[in-house]
Amino acid sequence: MKSWQAPVEVKVTAALLVGLPVAWALLDLVPVLGAGSGLEIFRIPALALILGGVVTTGLVLKLGSARIGGLVVTVVFALLHAFLLLAAALWWNKLFSGLSFAGYGYAFVLFNSMPLKRHILGVRA
Repeated sequence: MKSWQAPVEVKVTAALLVGLPVAWALLDLVPVLGAGSGLEIFRIPALALILGGVVTTGLVLKLGSARIGGLVVTVVFALLHAFLLLAAALWWNKLFSGLSFAGYGYAFVLFNSMPLKRHILGVRA
């Protein structure tokens, strides 16, 4: 299997867009297993994983719209985690929301970086 030839910035961005929702879903397992919460708690992490997967697929295929879509996804979920940080009652939810806010913010910065632009646009960047 051929490895994905891309700059480190692109791989880090893809890992953040897929890894943060997976970690969020794992964190949501605590109330499901402990307090008997319903599976509705996984709706937003699943949406984040689907949108992150779509953007990551666009990055792998070097689609120009992946950068704009990625910027939108990172802003939306960074703001969501900022509000969850303010609203959370448990300290581990606050910690995770703060780290996720920082992760989506970093992904936003990486979407504006020149290596990612060169990866998607080629010599036109």
